Amino acid sequence: MLDPELQSLLQSLRGRIRRYVVWDSVLAIIAVVLVAFWIGLLIDYVPVTLGGTEMPRSARGILLAAVGFAVFVIVVRMLIDRLSRPLPDDSLALLVERHHPQLAGRLVTAVQLSRPGRTGDSHSPDLLRLVHREASESVDEVDPGRVFRMQPLIQKAALAGPLLLLALMFAAYSPSAFARAAARLTLLSDARWPRRARLEMVGVDLPTVSASNIQDSDPQRIEFENGVMRLPTGSSGILRIRAAAEDAEVPSACTVYYETDDGTRGQSNMRRVGRQRDGYQAFVLDGPPLSNLASSFSFSIQGLDDRLINYRIEAAEPPAISAMNVKIRYPDYLRDSATSTAIDESEFDFETPYQAGLRISEGSGVTLEAVSSLPLGDVDVVLESDGQETRVTDLVYADDRRSVQLNLDTFNNPTAIRIVPSDPDGISAQAPFRYFLGAILDEPPSVSLALNGIQSAVTPIARLPLQCVAEDDYGVVSVTAFVAQNASANEGADDGAAAAPESAEPISQRLELDRDGQAGAVIDLRELTNSGQIPALQPGGAISVYAEARDGYNLDGTHLTTSEIFRLQVVTPEELLSLMERRELGLRTRLEQTVTETQGLREQLAGFRSDRFELLMERQQGESEQQTRQRELRIIGLRVQQSGLQASKTAEELTGIAESLDDLLLEMVNNRVDSKDRQERLGSGVRDPLRQIVDVSMEQLKQQIRAIEDSIEQPEQALEQTEAAIQTADQVLLELTAVLEKMLDLESYNELLDLVRGLIQDQEQLKEDTQQERKNRVKDLFK
Repeated sequence: MLDPELQSLLQSLRGRIRRYVVWDSVLAIIAVVLVAFWIGLLIDYVPVTLGGTEMPRSARGILLAAVGFAVFVIVVRMLIDRLSRPLPDDSLALLVERHHPQLAGRLVTAVQLSRPGRTGDSHSPDLLRLVHREASESVDEVDPGRVFRMQPLIQKAALAGPLLLLALMFAAYSPSAFARAAARLTLLSDARWPRRARLEMVGVDLPTVSASNIQDSDPQRIEFENGVMRLPTGSSGILRIRAAAEDAEVPSACTVYYETDDGTRGQSNMRRVGRQRDGYQAFVLDGPPLSNLASSFSFSIQGLDDRLINYRIEAAEPPAISAMNVKIRYPDYLRDSATSTAIDESEFDFETPYQAGLRISEGSGVTLEAVSSLPLGDVDVVLESDGQETRVTDLVYADDRRSVQLNLDTFNNPTAIRIVPSDPDGISAQAPFRYFLGAILDEPPSVSLALNGIQSAVTPIARLPLQCVAEDDYGVVSVTAFVAQNASANEGADDGAAAAPESAEPISQRLELDRDGQAGAVIDLRELTNSGQIPALQPGGAISVYAEARDGYNLDGTHLTTSEIFRLQVVTPEELLSLMERRELGLRTRLEQTVTETQGLREQLAGFRSDRFELLMERQQGESEQQTRQRELRIIGLRVQQSGLQASKTAEELTGIAESLDDLLLEMVNNRVDSKDRQERLGSGVRDPLRQIVDVSMEQLKQQIRAIEDSIEQPEQALEQTEAAIQTADQVLLELTAVLEKMLDLESYNELLDLVRGLIQDQEQLKEDTQQERKNRVKDLFK
């Protein structure tokens, strides 16, 4: 058995070794935790004092995990592993003798030889007792402290002690700060460190884009959701923050640091707005990168020691109108028109993509289909017509929200359409899409009326040949001719004659138009009088003849157009003949003037023969001056051209006289003037010869003058053509003189007729005077 003193020494040494291991591990753990605490505190708080931000939660998590791992390693490797190792007595004895050489192996020998169950040793029991006694006597000289190295414990205590002391002082000085630090580093809290300044994010003010030209709405305030905001590309918003002013220091300036998705970095200063209100000072940013937003970017805002971080604005492409389809259904007045092509019963009569300058017929039903590049949310639509704006709310969306329809039931005026599309998230286009539809207003029809063979006076039994032309863009529905008896038509009528009322309705006659929009009709005044449709017309009165045309327009009233009104004086046949005789006198004067002009043409042709061509022939035979000859040729050519123009003018004048004579003859027929002798004299005696002169003689004269012009370079041939033209001109003069003499005979005949008319009128006047005198005498008998 081992001596009890030796056994007590070894047991004491074994306990001190275990306590040493525990203290070494504990000091190491305290040092690691405190070092991590202060390092984490410095990393978390010091950037805040410099205007930075706290450690993110992820970084604090990494630090906490690292500390936990280090503590785990210390516990396993330095504490559990060492405490679990066995400490045999002989090892402890050997450790003691290593630090106490004076024992000279006695302690190890005593321990080893005294171990129970040891066999095979050959030693003397006396000697073993001697060793035990000497070892026991040397126990008092053994110092267990010499076995341990205190330097590792001192080093760890030197590190952990001050850190622990600082931690206790920090906790005593500012318990809240210590608690905040501990909570943040242990991930129990994300509360920020207190700062001098305190910034708060307000949001972005985005101007409201409206389809109306009247911008009376306030900007839209958009707030960040989890630090993210979506704004439309191309928008120019205003970023707003505020700084607390009552319990914090207001920064003199705030700076925005941003980075776009394409790697562009920059910074912009926010400007202070106004004064402090409600304990806050406002700051705004209305420049880059928010102005004309082009791409997404992330940003942070710093003011003094406070910082707003992890904010992002995403640039979202707003919906755009990729196509605009116009569907048209024509109104009824176009469908019923004979010229309209919109006669089918389909849903729409016409569909077309929108084009600038598109015009639509008045009264049409219009449907606009706007196709969007993205699914649509709300769509703002405003119509502007005649300076008035109308916001449209009854829109029809497609099932996939990729298109929207706008219905204009009745399109009457030019209209501007402005559309602002938005997506389901409220991202809207930054400018209205503008379209303009012009209106094709239905114009009233045009109508013209002509009276063939009727001048300003008619007899009471005249025929009125009408020639009407009516046109309209979409066809004429009806054309009607009217004959109205003027209110004073019966003034001067006999006492027994019925007078037409002042409000007498005009007589109408429907005209049928052909494909060219022309219509002809004859209104017989004699038949109208005989049938009692109008009172008997009396000389001295007047009638009005006109036409009215109406188209199919039925939207707001009707389109009715009245032609020129012909006011015709009602005269006796004798008075009409007298008027016609004056016109015959004018025609005779025109014919005399034409004869004079023809004589001048003949003299001009004779001048070519006697002066120009003969002189040119002599110059050609005796001189070689080509320049002089060419000048003479140009002069002759101009004179010949003048002669040709004069011949054409004469032919046209004769044709005009013949047509005027036609009108006179037709007027006599239409007015039922029984003067066949006069008609035959004017027709076969004057009109037909004039036309014969124009068609034969004048045509031959014009051809001969053209032949002169073509043969100027050959004077001999030109002279021959001139001789022929002079002979033709003489023939024309003879024929015109004969016609003029015929007209003079007619004038003498007319004078005789006038004399007879005068005698007849005198006789009738004498009868009237006689009857009146008799009436007066009868009245005198009763006085």
